[in-house]
Amino acid sequence: MRWEQTRVSVLPKPVFAGSADTLVCARIFSFISICALCSVLSSCVSLRSEYPKTVFYRLEPKPVQVSAGSIGAGLLVKPFTIDSEFDTDHIITLTSATETQPLHYHRWASEPQELLTAAFVNRIQQSAVFTKGVFLPSSSVVPEYQLEARISECLARNAPAQPANTLTLTMHCTLQRIDTQAQQTILLQKVYSQTVQRSSDAASTVAPALSEAAALITDALVKDVLVSAGK
Repeated sequence: MRWEQTRVSVLPKPVFAGSADTLVCARIFSFISICALCSVLSSCVSLRSEYPKTVFYRLEPKPVQVSAGSIGAGLLVKPFTIDSEFDTDHIITLTSATETQPLHYHRWASEPQELLTAAFVNRIQQSAVFTKGVFLPSSSVVPEYQLEARISECLARNAPAQPANTLTLTMHCTLQRIDTQAQQTILLQKVYSQTVQRSSDAASTVAPALSEAAALITDALVKDVLVSAGK
């Protein structure tokens, strides 16, 4: 018997040109994409951490002395108005003779006219000059006197504006007597202005200065009210 040798040809597996290179390129591209994404996220976190914090300010009550005189009546304080230039919760500074700058990250806790209305009501009430009390329009009480005020300036001056590092508060005040027939008689019309020195040009010095200016104007107004009501 004769054996014949048979050769079996084993074909090699097909090799696709460039498949290994494509896989490597894909992995490199993925790595680069991940690195780029991490860089963007890191930048966002960095920007957020550097974003300035907004600080809100309120007025500080000043010590009050009880008035030497008193009026046997009540006082209605109407909400103060303010010129449109200052009608914002941003603290406004004057940096030159004509240039004003609102501070975006330093704001009043409420509109400045609301803060000043509340400050005047509290201080007049504590002075005890009106024995029947001090009221707002929301009250059902109809007092004998009425106070109105318009704020024409509420401005902090920083160098090179002069006088530097100061705050000026200017108000036009009107006191009226209301009789039993609801007729109003003007007793007092006066412009009050106070400029208070600040320790520096820092925004944090504005609220204490405005608190002091408001207290000084309120006390001056109380003295004038005593004189006017006695006429």
